[in-house]
Amino acid sequence: MVKKIAFQTRGKTKTAMATIDSYRKSNYLCDVVICTEDGQRFPAHRIILASASDFFSAMFGGAFLESERNRTDDDVAIRNVEGAAMKMLIEYAYRGKTECPESAENVLSLYEAAQYIQMDELVRMCSDWLKDHVDHSNCVSIGIVADKYGNSDLLRIADDFAARNLFLVAESEDFLSLSFERVIRTLSRGDIRVKSEGEFLNILHKWIEHDEASRRRHVEALSKFVRFPLTDFDESKDVLSGLDLVSHYHSSDGGTIRRQLGCDAVLLVAGGGSNEPETVSKEARIYDAYSDTWSTFPSLAVGTYSSRIATSCDVTYAFGGYTSFNCSSRIVQRYDAEQRRWVDDVPPMSTSRAVNEIVCCTNRIYGISNSYCKSGCEVFDPEKKAWAPVSVSQSDFQDDSYIVCSVADKIYVIGFTGGCELGYKMYDPREDRWCKLELFRDLPNEYVSLLDPCNLYATMGDRVYIYPWKWCNNGALIFDGRSERFSFVENFFPLSDCFGLAYDVDSKRMFMLGSENCEQQVAVYEERVNRWHCRAFERKDDITDFGCAVVDRKLMF
Repeated sequence: MVKKIAFQTRGKTKTAMATIDSYRKSNYLCDVVICTEDGQRFPAHRIILASASDFFSAMFGGAFLESERNRTDDDVAIRNVEGAAMKMLIEYAYRGKTECPESAENVLSLYEAAQYIQMDELVRMCSDWLKDHVDHSNCVSIGIVADKYGNSDLLRIADDFAARNLFLVAESEDFLSLSFERVIRTLSRGDIRVKSEGEFLNILHKWIEHDEASRRRHVEALSKFVRFPLTDFDESKDVLSGLDLVSHYHSSDGGTIRRQLGCDAVLLVAGGGSNEPETVSKEARIYDAYSDTWSTFPSLAVGTYSSRIATSCDVTYAFGGYTSFNCSSRIVQRYDAEQRRWVDDVPPMSTSRAVNEIVCCTNRIYGISNSYCKSGCEVFDPEKKAWAPVSVSQSDFQDDSYIVCSVADKIYVIGFTGGCELGYKMYDPREDRWCKLELFRDLPNEYVSLLDPCNLYATMGDRVYIYPWKWCNNGALIFDGRSERFSFVENFFPLSDCFGLAYDVDSKRMFMLGSENCEQQVAVYEERVNRWHCRAFERKDDITDFGCAVVDRKLMF
């Protein structure tokens, strides 16, 4: 027996009464027959269809041919909708609910039909179901349909899944049939996960071989996304020579090391501070959300709080922070996995920085200062273990009145200008270029009042979730990197005080360290089900302001 999914309307919508549905089923007083291309026929009432769909309303009540044929011909042919989907659309129009066989293929077909017939509420429900059921077998087809209808949220989820599971997705016929433009969209992402660069080359080779006559001309463009310095030339010599990729070696940027397949992510919490008495901690712990367990971890070499923990090129670092309540730090600590200890043998930053001036973008660590008092900007090269200056823009923000975040491989500085106006500047790491200062002129005053240079945040896809220090009913201030706009969601965060936020792109989990009713807790947000789970944080002191990040367990031990 095929399992069914129920889609049912909520509240008042354009539907008819149940008795009228019985008239439809018995073909009583029906004045139209909807005919689909596969030969199926559905008697119905024009007024009911028109009340439930703008498409039918325009068809039967406007200047369409079908409106003129109202008196002479009951049959109306509908293209682009299959009979199975039309049956569900008509059921939904009459009853406010319908049942669809439970598979992404069927729901996607219903989604497209509902888009075509303009049943917006059904479109939304299908979209919500698809977001929770993206997998390697359907993410390509879902992405194509989402792009076709401008569904940016569904497209982002499908594209993110494809990038994280490219080794599985590339085996599907859907992927091999993708257009050049959509393949570029996937392969150009900086967060692709593969076992090796050789596997990436094999994926590229399979796509070209699928239609070599027309796709061979794209080799040079595709070669720009190959990380040649990471390639085992002996292992991949057949692909390299077959596609003549070596001749395009110099056109590849070769800079970004991909995250490897099979990461076992855990939350690393390190350092922290306390006001009473003044204390700076070296303690470090790891939290595993899968087993809901805490375990000890080697202590930092230097005690810090408000530091930025980040991983680059398979090495974990703790950047900056404060070594006391009067002294910010330039120190960079590196975790030595072989010796299982933290060391401070990395060159320090040019200027002292705390968590909100340090950001990881395309596997590089950037220290960004953009205030009137300091304007040093630098990037850490993990291969050379050295800092290098980057383009410095004109200082536009008040001292320390800004935060730095990374969205879609771009870096945003958001803060208050000298004139106390809220604005942002964007830095493009690939071009080493700053955009001009832009002001949030239409931002509601209540949003402005929630921003503070001490805000903690976590980046989820194209959105930055900011925890406001000021009381706001545990709401989240959200910056959308695509639209470059703010929004506010009430009652998002479960804890009244926050000491740290981190996000795991692979499991789609957000971690929040904070307290509720004087008890320190860790809260885990499951993005797919939009739900938080809170657990006790195993510390016996009042230390807060931890450095925290999601790291790969395999890199730590």
